[in-house]
Amino acid sequence: MRAVGIIQRFWRHYCARHLRSYLLGFAFLAATTLLTVGIPVFVEWAVDAMEARAADEAIGWAIAILVAGLAIMVVRTLSRILFFNPGRVVEYQLKSDLFEHLTTMPRRYFDRMRPGEIISRGTNDASSVRALVGFGSLQIFNVVLTLIFTVGQMLISDALLTLLCILPLGVAAWILNLAIRRMFILIRRSQQQIATLSDRILETYNGVTVLNAFNAMPGATERFDRANEDLLASAMGLVTIQSWLLPIVTVVGSVCLVIVLYAGGTMVVDHGLSKGELAAFTIYIRNVAGALLGLGWMLNAVQRGWISLGRMYEVIDAETGRPPCDAPLPERAGAGYALRVRDLTFRHPEGDPSAPGGSQTAARPALEDVSFDIASGEVVGVFGLTGSGKSTLLDLVARVYDPPPGTIEVAGVPLESIDIRAWWGSLAYVPQDAFLFSQSLRDNIALAAPAGERDDERVAAAATDAALTDDLAALSHGLDTVVGERGITLSGGQRQRSALARAFYRRFEVLLLDDVLSAVDHATERRLIDAIYRRAAGATALVVSHRISVLRRAHRILVLDRGRLVASGTHEELLARGVEPYCRVHKLQQARDRDRAAATTPPLTEREPTVG
Repeated sequence: MRAVGIIQRFWRHYCARHLRSYLLGFAFLAATTLLTVGIPVFVEWAVDAMEARAADEAIGWAIAILVAGLAIMVVRTLSRILFFNPGRVVEYQLKSDLFEHLTTMPRRYFDRMRPGEIISRGTNDASSVRALVGFGSLQIFNVVLTLIFTVGQMLISDALLTLLCILPLGVAAWILNLAIRRMFILIRRSQQQIATLSDRILETYNGVTVLNAFNAMPGATERFDRANEDLLASAMGLVTIQSWLLPIVTVVGSVCLVIVLYAGGTMVVDHGLSKGELAAFTIYIRNVAGALLGLGWMLNAVQRGWISLGRMYEVIDAETGRPPCDAPLPERAGAGYALRVRDLTFRHPEGDPSAPGGSQTAARPALEDVSFDIASGEVVGVFGLTGSGKSTLLDLVARVYDPPPGTIEVAGVPLESIDIRAWWGSLAYVPQDAFLFSQSLRDNIALAAPAGERDDERVAAAATDAALTDDLAALSHGLDTVVGERGITLSGGQRQRSALARAFYRRFEVLLLDDVLSAVDHATERRLIDAIYRRAAGATALVVSHRISVLRRAHRILVLDRGRLVASGTHEELLARGVEPYCRVHKLQQARDRDRAAATTPPLTEREPTVG
């Protein structure tokens, strides 16, 4: 029943709109088949005319054969165009639907779905579905029409001779059935192996610097080779089966031809069959053998496409896990939105690498019974040691992960009920891992700008506030410098400040910053702190940092420890109350700052991010 449902759904959503194209293609294909079957009839009549020494009649039938051949070329081409074009359109629509659905999926879906698996389904599987819709559909009708018309004409010519030829064709069909079953297994296996191989390539590409630094490239190469060899074994198995199909069909066709020549020749001698009918039968056998070979290719395309369609629907049908959220953004009472968090407990799925402290600690809650209020326009700092749940808190407010229902409210409206794209449109969120696209720095900063609506003055102002002005002079093309994959051409601090400039470019009601100054020097930090608090005026802000110098100007600071909110207050209040670990870290950072100030060697202006 599931298979029938998938077919009905696929036809309704993607193929039904191309019904006219399919009907016209079928009409041209039927014309192709009729002309193909007609040529042996013309040959029969031409041979019989030559046997009767009717030269003019024989020449007429020869001309008819030539005209039929030219007509076949035209109608066959038209049938292919009408069948293949919908396949391309369906491939495009499937890819678009897959991509659009992926953009709605929550973070936890990508935590468990391998990137290579997604890439494989969006490329290889989509191409296989296109082959199913185009080439596969064409071959299905082509094989059926050829067998019906050709075998029907053979039965009309001589039923006994036809039955003698069908016997070896039955053996060929049995062999094809065995081959098809084995091919189904190998096709499914190879598609999984393509996904694994894609994962290996992505993993190596993204980690090439680390692999080389630790001399771990041989191990990565060995893992890639194993995945590649597994795929090769499956591919060779498929090629072996497919390579045997042509010889088998050729042998069967030859056996049928021997039967036709022997039995048909005997009938000709006994005057039970004309020479023209015998000549026509030899062409019929060739057509039937070709149809059998087409059946093998058709079944290969259909099986591969069917498996791929199921794999693509696994992604398209994946539930977001989000409740219906279509409520508009609430009205603001002042600058920014008031936020209310009540009894927030959140646990990452076990094995989730994004869990605080890694997948080993995902079994314990990342946040437990956290409650606080943020007034409209308030800037609130968030402090805590590694694994305390700071980043998770921001992820939940940003709806990277969906919070438990009723735990977070925006201006009195449950966050989970607000239209997610409207909520994202009101945010400026800079995560801890500053991600840049392989575009120009200008395009990265203006990432949120609609196409053709980029404001270069705002880009320049955002870059200035993010302390990028001095860096631009050192870049080859300033703001138009292409920063490479994930911003690889920039230092850690430059990547962080570029991501911060991206947030500054936006017009936001809520600003979320996750340890965005961990990779900058102290002089730059002071400039950025001024810019952050100036930009945050008129908005609600949550600023996460392990640097207390970043947080001390906040209206309030939340202190998290192992997922629990242990204290809240201004910088001075936390120090006066002796809140730990806040006070201990404050003393350590003060001592470090004094040591740096006393050092004669100037500090580095950039360093790689530290874990906070």
